[in-house]
Formats: sequence, C-alpha cells, structure tokens
Amino acid sequence: VFTPKDKIEVDGPLIFLAGPVRGAPDWQERVIGTLLCEAPEIYVASPKIHLNLPQGVNPLTGNTKFQYATDWERHYLSEASKKGVIMFWLPKQAYAMPVDSDTGFHKPYARDTRGELGEWRGRMMHDPSIRMVIGGEETFDGIDVIRRNFWAVKPDMPFYSTL
Repeated sequence: VFTPKDKIEVDGPLIFLAGPVRGAPDWQERVIGTLLCEAPEIYVASPKIHLNLPQGVNPLTGNTKFQYATDWERHYLSEASKKGVIMFWLPKQAYAMPVDSDTGFHKPYARDTRGELGEWRGRMMHDPSIRMVIGGEETFDGIDVIRRNFWAVKPDMPFYSTL
C-alpha cells in the first residue's frame, strides 16, 4: 500500500483506488483490508493520505517523491490501467464538504473523481484494453448518468453496487 507522493517501483499487479476522499466514508480502508487478505502480492495505490490500515500492514515509502500529488495520481492511474486495474468506487456523501471562501457555497462532492471518470471514459474510447472497474451506491448523485456514459463506450461494462 502506498499513498501520494511516494515513488514506488511497482513490479506486480497494481490496483489504484479511485473515488471520493473528502466528504466520503472511509471506504479505502475496507477495500485495502479485503484486497490484501485475498491477494497479498498486489500493490495498492490510494490517494487518501491518512489511512487507518489493518494491523500488520505498513505503507510503502519511497526514497524519492513526486513534486505534486496530481502527478503521482496520473502516473499510477496509468500504471494500474495496464498492470492491474483502476477501481472506481462511488459512495454516497457521508460528510459535509467545506465551504469555498470565494463563493460562500459548499465545495462539490467528488469533483476530482468526476473529472477522472470522464478522462478515463475518453481514453477507453480509443483504447478498449484499459483495465477499469466501477461500482457505487445508487444514492451517489449522478450514478445513472455515469453508467449510461460508460455504456455508450462499452455496452457490456458491468457496474457493481457493493464493494
């Protein structure tokens, strides 16, 4: 398991946990515990920096680091799309988002995740070999549109309702 911004040499299957962090329940920890019990040889990249990992699981750290977390995400999303899988989980919002000081409105929930979904759907249009799995709760705002958009690109793509 590793998190931003550590540069890790991945020499096996990689699962990138893509999905909301801010305002979301702690879904990453549940997935990590299950994945490592089922397949301890895999690598798991999580954009959530502060993880409560299962007992005995220590995060990997690198000697070098990416300058920006966004660069880390782009790199390992690409690696996972080829050497493992990008796993999108779309849980319903669990906590209020912070207020944007410029607008006075709450920041949008899953803003970055929605952009990543659009980017990777676009990539799938040109490269159907991209490895990605998507699941989410029915109460995730807009999940029906997300499903229809992916089905327009890959009609047989399954969507999962449980982690």
